[in-house]
Amino acid sequence: MSAPRILFYVQYLLGIGHVRRASLVVQALAQQGAQVDVIFGGMPVNNMSFGTATVHQLPAIKSADAAFSGLVKADGSVFSDDDKQARAAQLIALCEQCQPDLIVTETYPFGRRQMRFELTPLLNWASQQTNPPVLVASIRDILQRRSEVREQECIDLINSRYQHVLVHGDEAFYPLQKSFPPANQITDKLSYSGYVCPQLPSDTVKNSERKRNFTQAGGNIMVSIGGGSVGKQILAAALTLCQQGFAQQWQWLLITGPNMDSSDKKHFQNEALGISNLEVTDLADNFLGQLANADLSISMAGYNTIMDLLVAGTPSVVIPFEGSGETEQLSRAIELEQQAVVQVVNESELTPERLATAMQKAIQQTPQTLPIDNRGAQHSAQQLIAWANANAPLEDN
Repeated sequence: MSAPRILFYVQYLLGIGHVRRASLVVQALAQQGAQVDVIFGGMPVNNMSFGTATVHQLPAIKSADAAFSGLVKADGSVFSDDDKQARAAQLIALCEQCQPDLIVTETYPFGRRQMRFELTPLLNWASQQTNPPVLVASIRDILQRRSEVREQECIDLINSRYQHVLVHGDEAFYPLQKSFPPANQITDKLSYSGYVCPQLPSDTVKNSERKRNFTQAGGNIMVSIGGGSVGKQILAAALTLCQQGFAQQWQWLLITGPNMDSSDKKHFQNEALGISNLEVTDLADNFLGQLANADLSISMAGYNTIMDLLVAGTPSVVIPFEGSGETEQLSRAIELEQQAVVQVVNESELTPERLATAMQKAIQQTPQTLPIDNRGAQHSAQQLIAWANANAPLEDN
């Protein structure tokens, strides 16, 4: 059988975690022999690769703000109805060109409602084909709770249009029903891939003798906020502690992320001038390797950040993003704190003093190892290829 052709639709609006997870799955798909076309509609993300897959860039759009109040273009200008029609037409033209055996919509219809202007036409196009492609919704382990009406709309769309829902988590650790109760209506379509985790580079030497108090010299603290669209207050609290002389014998690394506003980046860079044990950078060249060798991590609690922490085994303080009523990161963080994996500081209660207390607790404990399936990228690829091949038309002899 020829290699199946898989179209993978990825659109991030604020945080880049969705792109990171999708990139790992897409790389695994290509490594396992699939022909993969990535439809990418977000701002370009430096140092993030889809491997050998073909990437089709739609006109980039993003959320206007952290409250997801609307969509704007890359330059912040209005994304008009005419722009929506043009982008939807470009998406359908790519579908016609690629003729996929299977289509993955990352997050949708469990989220990304603002993208219905092009995803509804995509689903309509798929249903009109002589041999319709398999439709798969790709989602993370924990979903944001919505109104009952919204959740039922999602269930109805899954039942009417989709053949599969691929959950990038471990059912034994955190079943989908826990964050999305209506999942019991689509159990026949649910599959769990395991967690999509990165692999430590082969030359990485994990820190096996971490510092256990801040009076010891030579420790390393990494402070990161993902893409940088949100989380500035975390860097600010860490900066204040460093300026006050907390952990003054340790080296602090503050990572602003590629999407932080340029004026905010400049502020942190200026504040670091003259402080010998403080470095501020946009990105880490080898984030996972540096994390594995750090003595302490301070971060948010998104899916990919937590996966990095679990792989690296680094003591950590997490401050879950809770903007606009978001519950996903908080739910994940609480679960991990209960299992002695991380220390949690609520976003609304973040102060330099509370952060310092949590840091003291974190470095004095060894994070527990969780018995979860962390081969999600490889398992996702295997499952998607199997579904695509099952749907591919038989070739004539």
